[in-house]
Amino acid sequence: MDSSQSSSDTQSGIDPAKGCLPSCDRSIEGGRLGGPTPPAGYERDVRVRTPAPSSGAPAAPGTSRALHFVKWTLAMVGVLALYLLLQIVVSLIGGTVIVSISFAVDGAGTEVGDALFDNGIQVVMAVSQLIAAAIFGLWWRRVRLGSFAGRRGAVASAGAPVMKTIASLLLVGFAAQFFVSGILGFVELFFPETMAEYAELMEDSAVGVFAIIQVISTVILAPLNEEIVCRGVMLEYAMRAVSPGWDPRHRARRRTVSVRAFWVANVLQALAFGVLHMNIIQGSYAFALGILQGWVFWRTGKLGYAMLLHFALNASSYLVAPLAPMVNVLPTPIVFAVFGGLLAGGIAMFERAWHVSDALPEVEVAEDDEEDGAAADDDAILGDVLPTDDAAARVSAVSTGPGKGGSPL
Repeated sequence: MDSSQSSSDTQSGIDPAKGCLPSCDRSIEGGRLGGPTPPAGYERDVRVRTPAPSSGAPAAPGTSRALHFVKWTLAMVGVLALYLLLQIVVSLIGGTVIVSISFAVDGAGTEVGDALFDNGIQVVMAVSQLIAAAIFGLWWRRVRLGSFAGRRGAVASAGAPVMKTIASLLLVGFAAQFFVSGILGFVELFFPETMAEYAELMEDSAVGVFAIIQVISTVILAPLNEEIVCRGVMLEYAMRAVSPGWDPRHRARRRTVSVRAFWVANVLQALAFGVLHMNIIQGSYAFALGILQGWVFWRTGKLGYAMLLHFALNASSYLVAPLAPMVNVLPTPIVFAVFGGLLAGGIAMFERAWHVSDALPEVEVAEDDEEDGAAADDDAILGDVLPTDDAAARVSAVSTGPGKGGSPL
């Protein structure tokens, strides 16, 4: 090779000793085996990921998941405590006002004063429910952005028959009310004092316009605010508790949820719903019905359907006394068989209308977005809570779509 060619090669960037671009040996030294470095003017977006500096020994995965579970479970409990505190504060203020008015009108202990107090309490309850609906409605509106419920609405069957859904939920509410009433009749045989206290608590003493307010409070306002609080805010926080990869930036947009993970969260919110009623009898059946209402909400992705079921349950309570003489004519086993069959039939009708898995599928993430957080398996945390087969859980987390049916109630 003559000197002129050597000079030309050097100017063109070729190292005569190596026969390649000067940066080639740097690529080899850096551990990147392959072609030479592209010429100037060619740019490629290559993201080099380096581990974040550690300030100490990393926490064990099980520990971090457990802390995440505890944190969001406590957040759910905090919502329950705030709701109860709001009810107590409004009741204390309203009760004080009513007592003052009773003294001013006819004095305490008189028939007029007692009637005024009993009826005034209904107004206070309705006011507290309106305030709760306003506060927690705004809370739910904010929480719903990027929530599990929001994603669930996109997965649920868009073509489900509306009238069939409404009919099935009304049937379930009616049948469940009479079925529970039959169970309470058995409970009374073994715990008469407890049932006597419960009957006194549930006694309807309102008259006139106050009776109308009580009906509105029971049938409309209670389903409205309790569904927002329990199936809305608290179920969302329970879902976060069983989703160890949840983060404030991406929220639930890329999270997978297995059937088992949903049911753990559903039981958590139902427990809170039972505690919310503040008495052992009502709280016990409220827990069971809360599971059913949570399932209805999750299957449909629509809080309105859970409210409709709650409405049917509460409205049917006003039918128990008028229909009791006819129902009591039948033998008790027949009564349970009839209303149990109606309850099971209503649930089956609803399940056929919304035949979709209770799992949330994996969301495909673009390659460029992987480092921002890809979809992850939310079932992992349950290994710290329940013994499971991880392989089966992963299959259930991605088995979604019409015709694959979730866990029946």
